[in-house]
Amino acid sequence: MIKVANSKPLLNGLIRSTSPFKIISHYGRRNIGTATFLPITDLFITMHETSGIPWIALIPLTTFTLRTFITLPLSIWQRKRIVKQQELRKIVQATTPVVKVRLAAMTVKKGANGANNSQLANMPKVGAQKPDILTPDQIRLVAVKETRKRQKKLFKRYNVPLWKNVMLPLIQIPLWITVSMGVRSLVDRRLLEAGETWARHFDMNGIDLSGPLEPIPMLIPMLLGVFSMLNVEFNGRMMLSKDTDLVGIKTFRDEFSSLAQGTRSIMNISRMGCIFMMGVSSQTSILLALYWMSSQLFSLIQNVILDKLFPYRR
Repeated sequence: MIKVANSKPLLNGLIRSTSPFKIISHYGRRNIGTATFLPITDLFITMHETSGIPWIALIPLTTFTLRTFITLPLSIWQRKRIVKQQELRKIVQATTPVVKVRLAAMTVKKGANGANNSQLANMPKVGAQKPDILTPDQIRLVAVKETRKRQKKLFKRYNVPLWKNVMLPLIQIPLWITVSMGVRSLVDRRLLEAGETWARHFDMNGIDLSGPLEPIPMLIPMLLGVFSMLNVEFNGRMMLSKDTDLVGIKTFRDEFSSLAQGTRSIMNISRMGCIFMMGVSSQTSILLALYWMSSQLFSLIQNVILDKLFPYRR
């Protein structure tokens, strides 16, 4: 039998290096030691210990509170602004044919004057064209530029510039990521503080809220997928709705227009995102998936109410 010298110190060092306490300590430093999301985790723990509300109810209540006092006012402000922009856009678009007619009339007039002058002057070279005579494509391009210029001035006059439309996503998306990471850090922290009172409350009727829903694994992904898909389809229908739809009149829809193709692309990307989130929710903790579901449910209710109060029509 081969003997290894000094095997006992080597074995002790190996045991110490693979100690579960050291692994948990390293895991904790790497995951919940991030100072960015620790305040969110501490806030959740404080609310739970102060109010005594179960975790399964605290997460949705926190979601509804944040959405009500932060994103709901911004959503109402944005919906009013988008509706006003659409009303002004209809006014500006009505002037586009007038601009085209005026440009065409000016082109015809200049062309006639050029033809009369050419009879008294030398004949121009073959293929030469007056620089101030516009072709049909140039007329269309100039009319579009003039329409956009007038639209920009009109939006500025009524204080509804387009750049304000990005303010809601710039606030809502970081808020969603921050709360999601806070809930995730809360679940990770439970492994280190399993003896604490708030950590013991993660067990509810034999179900561990820090892990997936093992008895019915597809329940949470299906609910999240339903809420997400309803949101996507509702917003897509709203973006393509017209005033004539309210009275039951069906008009021609250009499926190959830039608006239709852009809307279709956005909806397809959103649908794929919903499917991706369904897969992620099947492996994540119940609390984190509960936050995602409650956020989607609030968005769906909010969009339905805002569409009734401030309808958007093309």
